[in-house]
Amino acid sequence: MNDVLTTTLKVVRMNTLADSLVFCSYKGTSYRTFHSAFTLAGCKAGLDNFTFHDLRHTFASRLVMAGVDFPTVQELMDHKDITLTRRCTHLSSAHKQCAVRMFERVGDNVPAMFTTDRARDAAMLQTHLLFQSWAASSTGRATDS
Repeated sequence: MNDVLTTTLKVVRMNTLADSLVFCSYKGTSYRTFHSAFTLAGCKAGLDNFTFHDLRHTFASRLVMAGVDFPTVQELMDHKDITLTRRCTHLSSAHKQCAVRMFERVGDNVPAMFTTDRARDAAMLQTHLLFQSWAASSTGRATDS
């Protein structure tokens, strides 16, 4: 657990009696299964077809987009194979666009080996297309999804 979750649970516990439930139904009784509590919370939040497993994908995706390396995410997800970790991560369009923008900033520093603007532009376009192809293959989807 991180500090935010620990603090939140402590606040919830402070606002309840020591022997009362932390998570309970509107009747004050315990949930029979976590699934029913999660489904009800999802419905109240307006999330259709959202499963608890989707949270794992969100967790992995956000870690990767925050710059956490795949082996660390693999361990946190308890995956035996890093291929599964890569399949579970879904990079947002904004994250991919940011990566491309970082690459475009390099364009001003193209090596002097290109003697003409046309040669430089052709090399940049080729590199950009290769990068897009790599980005699409690493996520298993088209780059605009």
